Amino acid sequence: MLKLIVCIAVLLFFLLFLLSLMKLSVTIFFQHAQGDDEWKITFQALFGMIRYTIHIPFVKIETEPPGIAIDHQETIENISKGTVKRSKYTPEELIHNFQKTKEFAQHVVRLNEIIKKFLGHISITKFEWQTKIGTGDAATTGMIVGLGWSLKYHLLALSSKYMKLKTPPFFLITPSFHEAVSETKFVCMIHFRIGYAMLAGIRMVKYWRGNRLSKIKTFVSNHANESY
Repeated sequence: MLKLIVCIAVLLFFLLFLLSLMKLSVTIFFQHAQGDDEWKITFQALFGMIRYTIHIPFVKIETEPPGIAIDHQETIENISKGTVKRSKYTPEELIHNFQKTKEFAQHVVRLNEIIKKFLGHISITKFEWQTKIGTGDAATTGMIVGLGWSLKYHLLALSSKYMKLKTPPFFLITPSFHEAVSETKFVCMIHFRIGYAMLAGIRMVKYWRGNRLSKIKTFVSNHANESY
């Protein structure tokens, strides 16, 4: 019996070790064209043999009643393709989720340091952001284009500061001086080993205020119950 337990423990440790060495690729795609928005986040592992995609083809801000309506679909490549589901989030729910996130951040000591260390192990292998914008007025369009370039370079500076930029970024803004246009396309691909994400999770548990596992379980269970 003891030998069986030892064998199972060794096997689990070996599998956990292999999992920690596995690379995870995440591709973030966003496209906006004249009021139509589309999001797609794809997770890939084992050289693309495992692929999980979250597709959000529809995002709309509604006024009666106020809220954000989102269509989303989850797909596991070659295994299952989920149906399109619609969710709606009211302003109260968005504020509540923000407060829960803030509460979680306050519970973890040195959270900024943990996040920075994890980001340092992330490599960016594709970084593209193309925009076409115009208001129909040359002066206003020129001002918006200037703000757009400032925003893009600020994002690039932050990304290259905390993550490893492995490829030259491709940024483009095309002004439209004679017609009102609003189009943008964003693609970003990142890679990291799953072990670094696991290590970040372990550090969050370690630096939880009070460092008591029972408090963490209580916090997680309380917020899990709120979601039902």
